[in-house]
Amino acid sequence: METKNDPNASRPASSARGEARAHRSGHDIVVIGGSAGAVEPLMRITSALPSTLPATIFVVVHRGAESPPLLAQVLRRSGGLQVMEAVDLLPIERGTVYVARPDRHLLVEENRVRVVRGPKENRHRPAIDPLFRSAAWAYGPRVVGVLLSGGMNDGTAGLWAIQSSGGTTIVQEPSDERFPSMHKSALETLDVDHCVRADAIAALIEQFAHQPAPDQSDFPVPKQVRLESQMVQMKKDDIEHVSSIGTLTPFTCPACHGALWEIDDERLLRYRCHTGHAFTAESLSMDEDETVEEAVYSALRVLEESAALSRRLAQRAHDRSHVTLARSLERKARSADRNADALRKVLFAEGEHDEGHAGTPKSTPRRAPP
Repeated sequence: METKNDPNASRPASSARGEARAHRSGHDIVVIGGSAGAVEPLMRITSALPSTLPATIFVVVHRGAESPPLLAQVLRRSGGLQVMEAVDLLPIERGTVYVARPDRHLLVEENRVRVVRGPKENRHRPAIDPLFRSAAWAYGPRVVGVLLSGGMNDGTAGLWAIQSSGGTTIVQEPSDERFPSMHKSALETLDVDHCVRADAIAALIEQFAHQPAPDQSDFPVPKQVRLESQMVQMKKDDIEHVSSIGTLTPFTCPACHGALWEIDDERLLRYRCHTGHAFTAESLSMDEDETVEEAVYSALRVLEESAALSRRLAQRAHDRSHVTLARSLERKARSADRNADALRKVLFAEGEHDEGHAGTPKSTPRRAPP
């Protein structure tokens, strides 16, 4: 897989910039991601950081599209840093925490914030990987990536992008929280720089903020980091671009039903379609499971409605002495009832499987039709 290209071409146009700096910047771009259980450690981190922190913090916590935008308010009450909900094209200011809005990806570009409604990644918008990846592309070794509590494995690919671009990675110690799946995925996949309890993360961030970062030109950004950062903004969404970073598979995207390409980030297997939807193997399997369940429930509804309608028509036929038609409709109703009962047993068995084997993938991606 190609991992090197022209350093100046691998970042935004304004990023051919390191040559004339009078001094090296510190690790002044901090990206933090989390999911279930992440708010409490996030509050502890931001409350422990000084208002004079010479760095900017960007935060993504998974939440639903209809969630009230309360996270910025919560963090604002917990510390001295300036906290605001991210707004597209805002200039980046040090000592400020930018929080992702519901149903929008939060991204970082040279000297400004981006807020876009791009394709979902790992079934989420906002998602952690797009933020981490965009920061790695724009700022390389100046980035500190922090992964907090959460389920599934969003964030692992983003940490890989940060690490591959010369940045620093920090993962919350799994024994420090209730939802360790995110951390375990990162720790099993990557050689993370620091794995510490949440109470120690703020001190690390402050320490790195005051340390000069390596020269950015020494860390060419991997090609897929650049292209995928553009894809989330719908700038690169054609088949040629996704083909250049992955291998076409016989599987289809559960979100748009287009073809999926397999991307191998050394030790992490991911999938992406050319419209931009992206999945880890685990999140793809979960999405497929939900698609199958929805299809089964839909079939159950149709069978129950068919049985009810057949019985109603059979009764009308009896009332009009159409005996043969009535018997045919009754047979159709009984057949629909039997099939509906079979589907109920499937759904019940799947529910028992979920309770006994939480987190175990139940299906493989579906194959595209020939």
